[in-house]
Amino acid sequence: MIPPLPAWTDRFAKPNEVPPPFFAITRLMERYSLTRAQAVELQNHYRDLTRANASLDPEQAFATALKRVQENQFERPLDVEQLRQAKFIVVFDLDETLWSQYDPARTPVTCADFVMQGAQAAGTPNVKLIPGWQQAFERIRALGGAIVIFSANLDDPTLARLEQWKFHGTPLLQSPEIAGVLTNSHLILQDKAEEPKNNPVREPSKDLRIFNDDPKAKGVSEKVIIVDDNPVRLFNDQLTHARVIKKFEAKHYCASPGDPRVRKAFDDSLAEVVRELEESAQYMNQKGVGFSRAFLPYSWLGQLTVRFLMESGGLDRAQAIDSVRSNPETVDQKF
Repeated sequence: MIPPLPAWTDRFAKPNEVPPPFFAITRLMERYSLTRAQAVELQNHYRDLTRANASLDPEQAFATALKRVQENQFERPLDVEQLRQAKFIVVFDLDETLWSQYDPARTPVTCADFVMQGAQAAGTPNVKLIPGWQQAFERIRALGGAIVIFSANLDDPTLARLEQWKFHGTPLLQSPEIAGVLTNSHLILQDKAEEPKNNPVREPSKDLRIFNDDPKAKGVSEKVIIVDDNPVRLFNDQLTHARVIKKFEAKHYCASPGDPRVRKAFDDSLAEVVRELEESAQYMNQKGVGFSRAFLPYSWLGQLTVRFLMESGGLDRAQAIDSVRSNPETVDQKF
């Protein structure tokens, strides 16, 4: 187990609450012959068990969590077959990427797509979904892609809201069009002794390696990208797989009076990502390369290189994109 972070470092920690445990994922994989997905799910089960019973013996909790993952019991199973067959995988963050949660008493707008009731409504009962989300999901699936939701927010309020959000009449938690849902308990820390070595992860982060078919693979699958507004929650050496998006906030989108140019930009934000996915899928099919390489010019670090080639190299945008794909080594692998 990795020594816990102080509670003040976690925006989701409650006052006087014991910091949640983080496990050394790679060592769990090696010691118990687990896949990365199983090792991360072990951490999730352990947290659930000890949260439900604070007096539970830690060794007993660990043994129970280990038995569950060895039997492939996942709280919210990843659709492994759908992920394996997918031509590419798009992981979506939730907060300020796919939706904006807000309290109308503090944010004086009323444009929610649904409003939470009861205990889970506390703090941010109103939920506004980003424009174009349904068309984006439909297009990704039509292109042969799989969709995964990965939120850094707390488990219970996130899952309660996903039960209210319906895609083709089915809540996202049950939708066969969604290959998996991961939440706060699936974030990990990593000490500098784990692979890749000397790359400590000090902020609870989303590890895209969880979607690897091969448990021995050390890097991120070439099929995977993530769309997220907050790169702080991502591994530094996985940012070539990250499409960073402008924060979607109801207070800006629904403001009255507001700037119609801002609203239009939000209206087209997710559609632009889908256009990039479509163009990358076409390039992947034509050239026979991995999806993450085809998408590289649109990744956060890839975009920096595209702008560099345009501003300092005299290339137009199409030429710069082609250069990045032809010479992926010119893109910095991390900050």
